[in-house]
Amino acid sequence: MEEQDKKGFTPDYIDMLLPNQIFVFGSNALGYHTGGASGTARKKFGAVWGQPEGLQGQSYAIPVDYGKSVRKDAEVKNAIKRFISFAGKHTELFFFVTRIGCGMGGYRDEEMAQFFREALNLKNVCLPKSFVDTLSNGKIDFDLERFVEAQNLVYDMALREIKEGQKRGHWIWFIFPQIKGLGHSYNSEYYGISGTKEAKAYLEHPLLGARLREISQAMLDCVNPSADDILGFPDVLKVRSCMTLFDMVSPNDIFKQVLDKYYEGKLCDKTIWRLGTREEKSKNAIKLSKLHITKDGTILLADYQKEVKMEPIVKAVYLLFLNHPEGIAFKYLPDYRKELTDLYQKIKPFGLTERAIRSIEDVTNPLLNSINEKCSRIRAAFLSEVDPSLLEQYIITGKGGEVKKILLSRDLVVWK
Repeated sequence: MEEQDKKGFTPDYIDMLLPNQIFVFGSNALGYHTGGASGTARKKFGAVWGQPEGLQGQSYAIPVDYGKSVRKDAEVKNAIKRFISFAGKHTELFFFVTRIGCGMGGYRDEEMAQFFREALNLKNVCLPKSFVDTLSNGKIDFDLERFVEAQNLVYDMALREIKEGQKRGHWIWFIFPQIKGLGHSYNSEYYGISGTKEAKAYLEHPLLGARLREISQAMLDCVNPSADDILGFPDVLKVRSCMTLFDMVSPNDIFKQVLDKYYEGKLCDKTIWRLGTREEKSKNAIKLSKLHITKDGTILLADYQKEVKMEPIVKAVYLLFLNHPEGIAFKYLPDYRKELTDLYQKIKPFGLTERAIRSIEDVTNPLLNSINEKCSRIRAAFLSEVDPSLLEQYIITGKGGEVKKILLSRDLVVWK
């Protein structure tokens, strides 16, 4: 995550922290950090198994779960008081409080928020938006100043780059904001728009609304006919998401013109999905994303703006099967050992160690279980990035004894 001067709200998704930032999560009374935020705290931020409270690594545990249907409000309130006292004494740290207790703990957001009232006055404690909204008596403060402050530093440069037809700076998140939840980075969360109400407030802001329309007009006036050439990947997708968001709250505005000129009028399905009602969501089902494979073997779900991360040998196996739409029977894997080795060397140009050679030999040996284990890892990698209903299209699948293949249409695969 990056430094921030304003508190904002705790992002819905946190996967990395700066050295001075702390992940605050709800623990059970035994300190068994398994799923949800507690699992994240244990796997990524140093939470200690069996320690139900206090600072541990880059996390801070607050016990809120005392077993099924058991609530101990006094104990929870006291634990939160201890946390607030701790945070007040350690101003060198910045604390991101998650929606603790609002899952297995059995609390509603408005109930748990009351315990954190005193934390509102601490500059180094960031609360979930649902908590802040409750504590501010329902008055919604979208903190649009976060955009103003960021834009004031680079807006003129961003406008000039768009007019010249080539984006070069790193300003996409707060110049062309998207609906929150499309990305996993801190910037995508911090500058993400929470919904239609915040999008309308953004357009009605005298500076932000005017700037968004001005830079959108610059896109339209640009002589470069390709949004991909102007913005590059993946920012070309982020701008489409931005235009879709504001077109949804302000139809027949300049945003539709940008979509028509650069995106053939096609809206961002993921943005529609997040904005829509249940009925709209059923009509706008998530579509398959194109799969972009870069020169170094990076696997990108282009339309979802996500990277599918795998360790090199697993990725090499995946690319091998992607190269063979006809499929490969596991018993014939020894015939593909050289091709798999070549793919591995493209991913790791200087990484063909004895250990790597042994892994390639194991995975192409049909008498071992290595290939099945790699297929399981491929499944896990995609499961965290695509809708479950589409998973089978992206993974290596097939009945035992038959050829195994990746079902995804190769028309959706782009080798860069």
